[in-house]
Amino acid sequence: MQEGGPQETMSARSTQHDAADALFRAIIETLDKHRNERTLTEDVLDTLARAYASISTNVPEQGRLG
Repeated sequence: MQEGGPQETMSARSTQHDAADALFRAIIETLDKHRNERTLTEDVLDTLARAYASISTNVPEQGRLG
């Protein structure tokens, strides 16, 4: 019996993209918080940039449906 058909693959990708969207929102919220509190430093920017790069390189492209 074969596992991981097209529906499961699309569902997994959708879940990955939902998680990535939540992480991107958290990065933006953290950036805004530091900017508003005037605590935005080079170290904070570096950490957020690394988090962004990690997420964006590990989530497959959404691709076209159908």
